[in-house]
Amino acid sequence: MLAVNSDAVSAFIAPSSFPALDYDNNITLVGYDYRLADYQQSLFSELAIPFPASLSRAVNKRQGEYLAGRYAAIQALAELGINTRNIPTGEHRSPVWPEGILASITHTSTAAFCVAASKRAIKYLGIDHENWLKADNVAEIKSSIINEKEEVFLKQSDMSFEQAFTLVFSAKESLFKALYPGVGYYFDFSAAEIIDLNTVNNSLCLRLTETLTPAITAGARFNGQFIFDESAVQTLICEPC
Repeated sequence: MLAVNSDAVSAFIAPSSFPALDYDNNITLVGYDYRLADYQQSLFSELAIPFPASLSRAVNKRQGEYLAGRYAAIQALAELGINTRNIPTGEHRSPVWPEGILASITHTSTAAFCVAASKRAIKYLGIDHENWLKADNVAEIKSSIINEKEEVFLKQSDMSFEQAFTLVFSAKESLFKALYPGVGYYFDFSAAEIIDLNTVNNSLCLRLTETLTPAITAGARFNGQFIFDESAVQTLICEPC
């Protein structure tokens, strides 16, 4: 891990207090808690992370989220033996990773995580972290995230409907991040549906309802893991080669 020496840096960001996922040995997963109240633009210089021109007019919240995410990514890459502090932004604001690397960043307003792996070991990789959605938020977005069959399925789970919905929302975000590098375009939440959710071993399975590319077709299944605490849920889609 790269050292944090500055008082300003340590006030802004610290190792995550969130419970750890049980994940594949071929990947690295790094997480941090951060405080937007302690963000200042000079932290980019202190951490030797390039400040992108695209953020020059962004509010502190966006700048702080970006910095925390990039810091987590730098640490995750370092665990793979790749020492870089420059992770550019490409099309659709996606990070441009070093050659031969798959990785995924997620953040809330208080936490940032990055998962990374070699393309030689992992075929698809995506992570997402979400604060629990409240009932009014769920009601507002439900129809754009799940279908009627999924709603019936989630209401039969051991979790409250709001928690089960948040988990599936997160899982579909993880799946998008995992598949986007191979698909190359945005696809809707309706492109996949939840078909298994096991709260005993914290596993899940999503099935594609649409063909996205000749190699990523309707009916394909993607297994994932999840972990949660009282404030948030985290999901991971990871498929070995």
